[in-house]
Amino acid sequence: MMRLRAAALLSAALLCWSTPAHAWDEVGHKVVARIAWNHMTPAARQHAIRLLQAAPPNSGIAELLPRDGRPLEERQRDWFVNASYWPDQIRSREHPGFRYAHSDWHYVNFFWEQRPDGTRRDRPDIPRAGFLIDQEMRIAAALGSPSVPDSAKATDLPWLLHLVGDAHQPMHNSARITARDTAGDRGANEFRLAGLYPFNNLHAYWDALIGFSVPWTSASRTEHDHVGSVARQIAARYPLTAMRGRVLPGQFETWSREGMRVAQAVGYPSWLIRDQRAPARYRPHAWAAAQPRVALAGYRLADVLNRALGS
Repeated sequence: MMRLRAAALLSAALLCWSTPAHAWDEVGHKVVARIAWNHMTPAARQHAIRLLQAAPPNSGIAELLPRDGRPLEERQRDWFVNASYWPDQIRSREHPGFRYAHSDWHYVNFFWEQRPDGTRRDRPDIPRAGFLIDQEMRIAAALGSPSVPDSAKATDLPWLLHLVGDAHQPMHNSARITARDTAGDRGANEFRLAGLYPFNNLHAYWDALIGFSVPWTSASRTEHDHVGSVARQIAARYPLTAMRGRVLPGQFETWSREGMRVAQAVGYPSWLIRDQRAPARYRPHAWAAAQPRVALAGYRLADVLNRALGS
């Protein structure tokens, strides 16, 4: 099944759309989950699969298990990886799992102001918006609690896979205030560009960054090959041995505040002009900042799951 290629074709067919972005796109979320899986203990992996097996009927989670002829161990790994994108799939009212959807879980906006001269200042006087951090904390505790039934953990687990990925997309942690966006730019959703979707606003641009920065190659015969290849490339460039001191176990708010700082420092260079196409040099500029965020998301997710599910 070539869903990622199909998704690319679908994007081409919907070029005129101006849809709200969903954090890292399908490729990005799956890459984060694959990095996490590669760094989980065998016990944590087995426990995660047992939870997915306990998913409520009609949630759509059971259907994410690949049904091809590969060994069960590979298909279970990809079930875990596929589950990371489930919280975006259930946004559709037509999805059987829509009752588990929560649009305000996907982000936490820390407000900051950028003046015309480029200087910045945080705005702690404005309460943060969104429940991403709250839900990361709740789910991490719930997964390790014997009092929470496995059926509830089964829907919480995909959410945690997804939210840790969301927390490392810088624009999911930031609301920039300017004279034009006096209430904040909603994670750069209001920062319009002149390209075609997903290049028509800055948030969507970042969501799609992984997919178009590491294109599909002939060596990747399936989406699972491609996701695995991208995960290996990023983990090789930013190995856990070099980043272990930055894992910061359980410091969910710190992770998101890091994302806000990346948005401040990298997201809005003076040469990125609103309502115009992003120049070609913006992609390597953004990708250089995004790659360590993706690696950290995977390592941090693995750490949370090893602690909650590893025993």
